[in-house]
Amino acid sequence: MKRGLRRWLWLGVSIVVVGLIFYNLSRSPEWRSFQWDQFWATLTQARPGFLVAAVAVTSSSYFIRAYRWKLFLDSIKKASLWVLFVAQVLGFSSIYLIGRPGEFVRPAYIAKKEEVSFTSQLALLLLERIYDAVFLILLLAVSLEFLRLEAPSPRGASLVAWIHWTGRVMLLVSALLVAGVVVFRLRAARLTASVLRFFRFLPARALHHLERFLTSFSDGLSVIRNWRTLFLSIASSAVLWALNATVFWFAFESLGEGLERLPWFAAAVVMFCAAQGLIFQLPGVGGGYQLAAIAALTQFFAVTKEAATAASMLVWILMSLPCVSLGLLLLFYEGLTLKKLSAIAEEERTAVRGKA
Repeated sequence: MKRGLRRWLWLGVSIVVVGLIFYNLSRSPEWRSFQWDQFWATLTQARPGFLVAAVAVTSSSYFIRAYRWKLFLDSIKKASLWVLFVAQVLGFSSIYLIGRPGEFVRPAYIAKKEEVSFTSQLALLLLERIYDAVFLILLLAVSLEFLRLEAPSPRGASLVAWIHWTGRVMLLVSALLVAGVVVFRLRAARLTASVLRFFRFLPARALHHLERFLTSFSDGLSVIRNWRTLFLSIASSAVLWALNATVFWFAFESLGEGLERLPWFAAAVVMFCAAQGLIFQLPGVGGGYQLAAIAALTQFFAVTKEAATAASMLVWILMSLPCVSLGLLLLFYEGLTLKKLSAIAEEERTAVRGKA
């Protein structure tokens, strides 16, 4: 399937799914009485001090991401922290503006600026995803241990029981995942050969893609060459996700309407749920992200639907607007446009496919 057609198909599926969720919400009895005046009053009374703090925290998170990427890249080349910071901002602003195809902007920009291979940066992107997934799961599990969730309804009670069970399972899964990553790091060549032999019944093209994935995964793990890099990468990941949860908490504190009573760990749980909603995103407006946050606030923490909607919208603005604004300034500074940035990413991807 052609890349353009695949992109439009994925966008169409996302629109349908998000549309169906909105449609079902609008027909539910509790949402038919939605009070728009209360929603706007809650949103417009946000306290500026917390909003400024949230913007500062959001911006600093990109420095943390750049620092972590530098830790990984140092074994290949001593890269500029400024270049890596610009790459993070441009990459995430591209995702907000054009959706998932913007994922390749970061590795492509770094590869071009630092004169390293695009495949090596794809490997680092994969490694970053592993770190983020593990720490997000760990943060959920820890948060659930510190929270006493009181469900407002029988349905909410079943959801609370389910999320506690899920948190413990995810904690176990993350521990197994980390152990698996360590084993793969130590025995990469042997395990890659074993996996390829096991799946030798697959078509040659599929087997080739599997081999490339395992090789990239191995290359990504190979950048962790010593205990110092491992420790600093773990510490920076913990700081990063603590900052991300703090943005949610600042947003809740700024709004009031019962949201200010929520502890920091509640904000972390809402962030985890919102992150799952990223699966179905519409470029520029989000969609699944906000819906998942609203569901978590109303079902787990008995927040009114108007306040939950205002909070989800505010968090989305605090996460996306500073990034996109800074991204546009950096594009101007670098003499680039979003179209040129996308072209750089596509050029690198085409070059990799040509070598395959």
